[in-house]
Amino acid sequence: MPVIDPARTVAELAVERPGRVRIFERLGLEYCCGGRRPLEEACRSAGLDTPTVVAMLEAVESADTDVRDWAAAPLEELVDHVVTVHHAYLRDELPRLSELVTKVARRHGDTDPRLGVVRQTFEQLHDDVFDHIDVEELVVFPAARRAAAGEPLDASLLAAAVEEAEEEHARVGAALALLRESTDGYTPREDACPSWRALLDRLATLEADLHEHVHEENNILFPRALALAA
Repeated sequence: MPVIDPARTVAELAVERPGRVRIFERLGLEYCCGGRRPLEEACRSAGLDTPTVVAMLEAVESADTDVRDWAAAPLEELVDHVVTVHHAYLRDELPRLSELVTKVARRHGDTDPRLGVVRQTFEQLHDDVFDHIDVEELVVFPAARRAAAGEPLDASLLAAAVEEAEEEHARVGAALALLRESTDGYTPREDACPSWRALLDRLATLEADLHEHVHEENNILFPRALALAA
């Protein structure tokens, strides 16, 4: 088994072996929006020992056969996956989660003012994400399908749309980072009620899904669509 080169970017390593995403998520190493930096640099920033992280990544090499390799799948299938899995999850979960955020912030905001930050950040994230996925499905994804089918299209327009989508992804990543910071990593206080604990658990699930979602678009779907269009 070849040794992982820590000079390679986190995104490259995640695309090469999807099972590595679990380790990156567990360690808090960003592999989606901020994944285009070397693994060794990402480890230093996170205060992690690079050889230890490399060993953890190599340990999952033979255990990720149940994880779909989207880099090898047909591009149209990846687009369908993003829409039917990630976008569908967001459309279902975000409105219900918005209600829970409002409920917890109203009941407990006086004892933990950070809940006001959580509420404000989440509501902006909610609005941004809904606008974003609508535009993707109306503009970016149809163009990606046309590129995959070998149909002619303006590559510069697709490149501009992808650039805008990646900028929006960066804003989503910043919002997620603020939510994590404002909740001590989604860790409940000892006196947290069941609703508060459920909110933190669901925010953590939302973060993990959005990380995977953005990774599949930024690091796999967009580069492949652009290459085909060119």
